[in-house]
Amino acid sequence: MARVKGSRNADYEKERGRLLEAVRVRLLAADGAQASFRQLAEVAGVSVATLRHYFGSREALLAEVMVDMHRLGMPRLLSVAMEVQGPVRESLRWFLQSLAKGWRVGSVGAVHAFGLTAGMGHEMLGPVYVKELLEPTLQAAEARLSRHIADGELRHCDVRHAALELVCPVVLGLLHQVQLSGASCRPLDVDRFLEDHLETFLRAHAVPPAPG
Repeated sequence: MARVKGSRNADYEKERGRLLEAVRVRLLAADGAQASFRQLAEVAGVSVATLRHYFGSREALLAEVMVDMHRLGMPRLLSVAMEVQGPVRESLRWFLQSLAKGWRVGSVGAVHAFGLTAGMGHEMLGPVYVKELLEPTLQAAEARLSRHIADGELRHCDVRHAALELVCPVVLGLLHQVQLSGASCRPLDVDRFLEDHLETFLRAHAVPPAPG
């Protein structure tokens, strides 16, 4: 049976997924966010016209990659949000250590570096980065904090503000050390920083133990 004019062939989504994967690998390189549309077509092994057929424009392609990164990261984000890790101190220590490990050893740091570089000052890509990559990380922290508030271990507060307070200093410290190569000129003991940061956070937010 002939394909209806204007319809997509059976392999369209499969090929689109292959292109996204090839482009994603290039974009996660240190200079990935600066790659031109032509360079992205080359690493995907297709012409610029073909890449444009599937995604329309460079900006639309980068946005789709961010959406795909969100999809791939969801299982881990759900674990970070919901996995039980004991009382509040142990739970938040695990959360911060998981963020730091994923940033330094996994692809978390590269994902956020790409999103920040591509999205900074960009009317379209900035909000996509916030929605697909930054906010899911913050919302995972919100979910974990909300559970400890419900359990009476943390004071009632604006949980979104608390999540920003918990996550942002760690993200800045990791960007400083890894993506900005601060480790070579102004090294930071990240593990010690995480412990100090956790203590500061708990002094502000933890419910003190009941007297005697």
